[in-house]
Amino acid sequence: MISIRYPVLILFVITLIGAGYLGFALIHLPHDKLIHFTTFCILTIEFYFIFDTHYRSLKVLRGVTLAVCTFGGSVSLEIIQHTVNPSRVFDVYDILANILGSLLGLGISVGYMAWRKNTARQERIRYRQLNTQIIGQDDDDDDDDDDEDTEGDTTMETELPNHADTSLSASEDYVNIQLQDVKSPSGNPLHP
Repeated sequence: MISIRYPVLILFVITLIGAGYLGFALIHLPHDKLIHFTTFCILTIEFYFIFDTHYRSLKVLRGVTLAVCTFGGSVSLEIIQHTVNPSRVFDVYDILANILGSLLGLGISVGYMAWRKNTARQERIRYRQLNTQIIGQDDDDDDDDDDEDTEGDTTMETELPNHADTSLSASEDYVNIQLQDVKSPSGNPLHP
């Protein structure tokens, strides 16, 4: 399931309009290649984050972003600029700056999503450990305390639901992870 992040879409359209103005205007800027590089880096990042996808769809999104922004947009922009405004010179170095900027933007986006996936995985592990500790399960290998007094510990298992089964694995969905509230035995949330 792919949904659209409308604030990012609006920001993308605004940036695209600004880039279009700079591309088709008769303005000659001194650092033309740097502007091409930066603009395509920003546009690629924004394009990548327009779509809110699940983990399995991210590979497709990377390919679409690579095709649309890096190759399609970079080359077609120079051709359209030269066609619409003949005073603009077709420059291979502009195309190279566009492609490199777009590749950097795609790399930043993919790197951010990998960091986010790793962070979500660590949070799930911490949550499961906290859930296990609250329920009263013993993680130690000591089996000598099985026969000891456990008067207060037996009621905790029946009062708390086990949320470990309802959390998603990393391969299913790491973008939209929402940790469920962990409650104390009295029913109050543990976090403020």
